[in-house]
Amino acid sequence: MKILKKIFPFFIISIFVVFIVNYYQNHKNDFLFLNNISFINIFTIIILCFFYLITETVILKKIIKFYDKKSKFNDCFLVICTTYLCNTFIQFSGLGYRAYYLKKNKNIDINKFILLSLFIILVELLTFALLSFIFLIIFDILNKDIKIYSFIYTFLTCIICASLISIFYNRKIINFLLKFNFITNIKFISFILNYFLSFDLKKFKLFFFKFIYLFILQFIILFIIFLMCTGVLELNNSILFSLIVTMSTDLSFVFTITPYAIGISETFIFFSSNNFDIKLSEILYITNIFRLSMFLVYSFFGFINLYWFSKKII
Repeated sequence: MKILKKIFPFFIISIFVVFIVNYYQNHKNDFLFLNNISFINIFTIIILCFFYLITETVILKKIIKFYDKKSKFNDCFLVICTTYLCNTFIQFSGLGYRAYYLKKNKNIDINKFILLSLFIILVELLTFALLSFIFLIIFDILNKDIKIYSFIYTFLTCIICASLISIFYNRKIINFLLKFNFITNIKFISFILNYFLSFDLKKFKLFFFKFIYLFILQFIILFIIFLMCTGVLELNNSILFSLIVTMSTDLSFVFTITPYAIGISETFIFFSSNNFDIKLSEILYITNIFRLSMFLVYSFFGFINLYWFSKKII
């Protein structure tokens, strides 16, 4: 099973790559829009990706500060870039690197870090789902040409409700779970649940709500990136489509099973915008121009940091 878990993500990626190559060979005319891409367009997207990584850096700094530890901004930025770089090749390997960094340099327990990260993901899901839900309703009212699928609203509503319940009623949920012996017998889960109960609840919730503005900023940055990408395609509903791509991309990062959500983002976008006049080639372009732009930023700083990191170990 361990070998299967390691092979499965790469198996999915291999199928996806073969599919793309085969699709391109049979639909070359669908990719003619690539001639419209300009250097200014790509450069601007790369800069926006840089700012997106800056927001991720601020999040890491806030996590470290929660444990009353000090950290330099440039160090956190390099850690974020290296995390993304490692995850590009081996899923969750970046988490291992970040855990080593926090344990070695900040003496932060990995179990406690994972707990905070899980709740931060809940706040991220709540923010992105709520913003997407509000904007989609507005566009649905204003634009009668395209009908947004009802399952999107249902899916977003489930995420919003689940996130709110987990954030506001977490203690009741945890106390309920601790009543079951099979849960308390698992040391890791029992430790995480009991550790959470030891927090000052007001301080804990106040800490997490400080992330909302960062996730709103991330939403805006991603939206602008995809809006610039769709500008090359000259779509009639570029704003609405960019909104759906922004929503789908963030959700695919949370529910990813492959490095960098390769194939997952495309699936989310395809089913969310199936009633749009969007070609598969255009979806492939939007997702991969974002991945490539992000890679150019974090790989540059990530490889530099890995070089320093390896020298320190040696």
